[in-house]
Amino acid sequence: MTRWRPIAYGAAVAGILILQWSCALIFRSLRTSGQEQLKPVATATVEGGPRVIIFALDGAGPDQLMQAIHSGKAPHIAGLLGKEKGSGLFEHAYAAPHASSILPSSTIAAWAAIFTGKPPALNGVTGDEWFVRETATFYAPVPISVLDTSDVTKVVNDDLLGETLKVPTLYELLGRRSHVSLLYVHHCATLYTTVGPSSFADVIGRLIKGTMEGDDPENSLSAGLDLNSVQKLTEAIDEQGVPDLQVVYFPGIDIFTHVAKDPLAAQVRYLESITDKGVGAVLDSYQKKGALAGTYVIFIADHAQIPTLNDKHHKLGTDDEDSSFGLVAKSGFRVRRPLLTLGDLDKDYQAVLAPTKGFMAYVYLADRSSCPNEHDPCDWKKPPRFKEDVMPVVTAFYEANRTGSPIPQLKGTIDLIFARQPVFGDLNAKPYEIFDGQKLVPIRDYLRAHPRPDLVRLEERMNGLSAGPYGNRAGDVLLLARACTNSPIEGRYFFSAVSHYTWHGSACETDSHIPFILAQAGGSGERLRATMRKMVGDSPSEMALTPLVRALFGK
Repeated sequence: MTRWRPIAYGAAVAGILILQWSCALIFRSLRTSGQEQLKPVATATVEGGPRVIIFALDGAGPDQLMQAIHSGKAPHIAGLLGKEKGSGLFEHAYAAPHASSILPSSTIAAWAAIFTGKPPALNGVTGDEWFVRETATFYAPVPISVLDTSDVTKVVNDDLLGETLKVPTLYELLGRRSHVSLLYVHHCATLYTTVGPSSFADVIGRLIKGTMEGDDPENSLSAGLDLNSVQKLTEAIDEQGVPDLQVVYFPGIDIFTHVAKDPLAAQVRYLESITDKGVGAVLDSYQKKGALAGTYVIFIADHAQIPTLNDKHHKLGTDDEDSSFGLVAKSGFRVRRPLLTLGDLDKDYQAVLAPTKGFMAYVYLADRSSCPNEHDPCDWKKPPRFKEDVMPVVTAFYEANRTGSPIPQLKGTIDLIFARQPVFGDLNAKPYEIFDGQKLVPIRDYLRAHPRPDLVRLEERMNGLSAGPYGNRAGDVLLLARACTNSPIEGRYFFSAVSHYTWHGSACETDSHIPFILAQAGGSGERLRATMRKMVGDSPSEMALTPLVRALFGK
């Protein structure tokens, strides 16, 4: 059965139905099957207008997607787009050639930004893991340093991201009948379909424990996750009809790519054999309902992938004396253990580390004068002191990266170190600056002196992460590991409890460039290109999806 997510509607005024999108939704724990029908308080929709399908392709690189389309082995996607005409133009579609992710280029932060249209410093979701200092709460909806998958289940079961986001979702902004399949961001959708949360958490759990590996898409756990979720959503269409907006999430692309030995080639095979099959099933369901013609179809990814060596030597670690955690401890801080839930004796920490994805990590620091002695709980509502708390950590990482002292394993692993003057939590956080070995330098000035064309829109994207009312959720110090593909694979490092064959989260071109395609069954590619350029420009951020969809609906 389908899990219903009801939304309350207001009364008619002067014969007009006013939609009240309060998102006061009914929640219950999903049973083992992962499916439970909840009686909707009302059902209604705004009549007329277009329909939109969004295929959310987690971790799919634009080059890999195009290889799959060109191969002839992804007939459903290729058939929808039609004949390619060059420069991103297809017979029935247009692919923006220079679309990019936000920072960090990681799953949770990116999907939150995509489906709100706002960057992390404004929407409050800053990574796959992050720390909220006002409540001293550690979040890990996609665990990187912790091995606990409780927050994975909460995302599916209890709308964890909906409770965390500080801005409206696309579904709330549209006020339309919106169905969402499996995606983490589903707050205010009218219908949410999913596999059992235990199944989802099991797959993620095996990924973070490093027990998944394989190169056969057809027999992968990832394929089962993606195709089972598509079956649930097509059953929902049969039962409840075609929605105005349908979001179809494919997390398996990212999961499979991480664990495949030849990751980028394996991703192409996965897109051909699994993703295309799922896309075809959804399009066929619309076709059978007579609803495919004229429907807008969007393909978008949250990030792409950078190949890494799957070994312990390139893993910067999370909880040992030779890791970044160990360096902060050697700098005089009591460091929070990488656990979601702490015992009372572990709550006296003065520093928190959160790898938001492999190539980026946040360091949160307390004002140590509020908790100088062991077992003293810190006042995390107070910002750290710049000279006494922030700069000792900044200089420690700079020296360890330069000389290997006091931790030889950290030498040459960090690309850039960011910090800023702390502010109280009720004030907008300041933009991050780069430490040049002597002082903090504004990103623009640093790049003038040290050009980095391999780092895409660094200042713009870093400001979107750090400067704003929730920018302090991106830490007091930010570490960017060496990752870009202009370095050999032996020179790429990642923050994680486990190692994989790919990572992401950097500002590099390779994992920041994403597919962003607008198609329409039977539509004109030239018209779709004009629509995309008018609404989101030639080089859109992934955040442009929300204004694009709203514009398609005339909002």
